[in-house]
Amino acid sequence: MRTGYPEDVVRALRPGQRVYFQGGPGECEAFHNALRDNPGLANGVELWSCLIPGINTRDYGSLPGAVQLTTFMASPALEPSIASGRTTVNATPYSEIGTTLAATEFDIAVLHVAPPDRDGNCSFGIACDMPGLVWPNAQRRIAFVNARMPSLPGADAIPADEIEMGVLIDEPLLTAAPSPGRTSGVLAEIARLTAELVPDGATIQSGIGEAPAAIVAALKLHRGLRVHSGIITQEYQALVESGAIDAGAENVTGVAWGDAAFYKWLPQSGFVFRSALVTHAHDALAKLEGFVSIGSALEVDFQGNLNLEWRAGRRISSVGGAPDYLRGAARSPGGMSIIALPATTSSGASRIVPGLAAPSVAGELVDTLVTEHGVARLKGLSPKARAEAIIAVAAPEHRGFLARS
Repeated sequence: MRTGYPEDVVRALRPGQRVYFQGGPGECEAFHNALRDNPGLANGVELWSCLIPGINTRDYGSLPGAVQLTTFMASPALEPSIASGRTTVNATPYSEIGTTLAATEFDIAVLHVAPPDRDGNCSFGIACDMPGLVWPNAQRRIAFVNARMPSLPGADAIPADEIEMGVLIDEPLLTAAPSPGRTSGVLAEIARLTAELVPDGATIQSGIGEAPAAIVAALKLHRGLRVHSGIITQEYQALVESGAIDAGAENVTGVAWGDAAFYKWLPQSGFVFRSALVTHAHDALAKLEGFVSIGSALEVDFQGNLNLEWRAGRRISSVGGAPDYLRGAARSPGGMSIIALPATTSSGASRIVPGLAAPSVAGELVDTLVTEHGVARLKGLSPKARAEAIIAVAAPEHRGFLARS
């Protein structure tokens, strides 16, 4: 592996090339800055990535030099370049993103890795969801080798001798915003109600967001929990340290998202980091006994249909892994899917609505709905009974309107 500089990476780009770079916590600021500071060098290049709403906030499609981007999840950060046509969003569930990237030939894969370990492998560290699927089909592999990327013993990696050029950096990783330290009363009640639904010994998965984070934190008194999740957050560290997680099990994730202290802890966490074709594999999820999917939504209608993408006419997110995990829970022996959300928005509008014009996920996959006002168990109910159960956990001030609807 010869070494180079960030500018050498963008100078290697040529019109007509298809170039992958990492998203999620594996996004590399040095690569972004090299594109920004050398306008025109990416002109005519197809940049591809899997940028994650809530984690990635840079708009590559709005960089100078007519940069073109293909990604798979919408976010507010990408609105300008989506509107200009310079960013294309191929919205699809997370498992299908992995399948697509694994089957796509790239001229260059721009990776973000840890320094080589004693066996000569460069770990993908906190972001193993996609890079291991991409690099085998890339003609050239260029890696930003970051001294601060943890070399995790249970993570996918690339042999150093498969990297054509390494750019040695020592830069902070993307980190989550500091925790507020205290959960609101609404989230605390949602977390308490949801934690009571999760049995000891369950295999859990959770998404990103305030409600899933509060729920995971509320599981610290459980025992024998196992993990099979696309992402883990710093709340999982508390579960491990409290003894809630079965340390003898293979606890699987794809990426980790937290602060610097959390990343420093990961090498001793015992978690195994794998690609999206493992973390979101439908057949593997169906074989997990007692698989519990914990997610949230922007809105839920009377049949349990979920809006995961739209707020006030703006597309602020995408379906992500929700369809994969909800289907996995439906097929798992003793499995259960839980959607937990506050009953109202910050402005007081009901997040339970009569109907959704374009649901992100069909309600038939939702077993249980939780708000701060209670638990609605939906599995097996008739359409009328489902609507009544959902209205019963809406905010009291909205129930009259919802019932009349």
